[in-house]
Amino acid sequence: MIKFLCVVFIFNSLNLISQVIIKGTSIHKSSTFEIGIISDYLTNEIDVLKKTTSDTLGRFHFSVDVDQEEKLFIKNQHHIGYLYAQPNATYFIEFSDEDFSNFESDNEVELIFFELDSNDINYKILSFEHWLDKSLNILYPLKEKNAAEFLAEIRQFRRAVNKIYSHEEGSFFSDYVKYTLGVHIEELQDFASATEEDKFVFYLKDEPIRWRNDKYFGFVSNFYDKYFYRQSTGIRQEIIHFLDQGNVSNVIKILKADSLIRSNELAEIVSLLLLQDLYFDRVITKVNMLYFLDNYRLSESTMQSKKIAKNFYAKFNTLEAGDKLPEYAFDELKFRELAKKPIYIQFFNPSNLKCIAELSAMKKLEKTYGQYIQFITIYPKQEVYTKSEKIYLDQIKWKKIEVESDHSIWKDLEFFGFPHYVYVLPNLIIGEMNALSPSPNGRYETIERTFFEHKRLMNGEE
Repeated sequence: MIKFLCVVFIFNSLNLISQVIIKGTSIHKSSTFEIGIISDYLTNEIDVLKKTTSDTLGRFHFSVDVDQEEKLFIKNQHHIGYLYAQPNATYFIEFSDEDFSNFESDNEVELIFFELDSNDINYKILSFEHWLDKSLNILYPLKEKNAAEFLAEIRQFRRAVNKIYSHEEGSFFSDYVKYTLGVHIEELQDFASATEEDKFVFYLKDEPIRWRNDKYFGFVSNFYDKYFYRQSTGIRQEIIHFLDQGNVSNVIKILKADSLIRSNELAEIVSLLLLQDLYFDRVITKVNMLYFLDNYRLSESTMQSKKIAKNFYAKFNTLEAGDKLPEYAFDELKFRELAKKPIYIQFFNPSNLKCIAELSAMKKLEKTYGQYIQFITIYPKQEVYTKSEKIYLDQIKWKKIEVESDHSIWKDLEFFGFPHYVYVLPNLIIGEMNALSPSPNGRYETIERTFFEHKRLMNGEE
């Protein structure tokens, strides 16, 4: 009997988590793909769950466990696409080429779905987003022409949304709709918009934190944007004092007393948003910010907030101009052996059109200044490169290193997308983390001016 109960318990436990199967195709053959979740929606750090390699036709397959509707990412090298997964679902997707991407981020690509069920969370979200975009494109011109008619149409649209989705059973999608409207609609109404107090009551008061819903955190980030500056002078002084002291509990205590916060969990989230704003506005130093974030692990905050603080700490505890370049363990290269010259580091992808377009300018610079500047190219390691990709890689005659996608150099040197350049001064002091490229930018600037001045200095020219 005991054995039978144990078997039943194990069986039921296994059923609590359901598998999601993803079958994909891409143009990237014999290439590494990763799947995972967003660690948190304030830092947008990612956690990789599994890796796989596409076959010679570019096909790949994932099977992951999810216990609720969840936003997942699929990543290939530094390109990333997103989908929403629900338990026991199977998805057939195409990981589209970056040339077809319409996203603001150079790294984000589109995932194209095939045979998507109309009851699936992705179908619902895509349909809603299409309706929202189409409606706003029609309504927005009315805002300048006839404000009263515009406001009436916006309210009618909200009523239509509420009517259509009023019987929606899934809380994830209901929250997605609610907080998407909160972000896009509230600000459009201007003078007729709900007060901050009304929005707080409707969207946040007595509501649990939706830790796994990206649209919830999109609304929260908007609602509390620059919140520090809405406080009285006395409150601002107190917050700065306790931030500098690394006193997490007192900062949260002050924020919790605010009429538009009122809970420990929201106060914790606002404290982290506020901290980031103050750092970027240069109100607090990087040292004090990191000290405060490090003290979060010793506080009585929720585990989720501690995780976000830890992610923020890792995000901001990075190299910057003036720091020394680490001695990375590359067999092909020892940076310390190059310390006498400036170093120009190129992050290169032989399938990226902009990288390819800048290759000829890079070769000209190396030919002209190679005696004075050390050129180094970092490119992503993968199982197989195509014939054309190999041709571009073979054109690089200076030092080049094939580097794993999870190597620390990508994050250390603030790589966010191809192409990317870093300029290192002699003695391995980082000069520019986001250096000018070999080809002209919008102001017709290139890195050549920097190289030319260094050449003159070395030759003793005035």
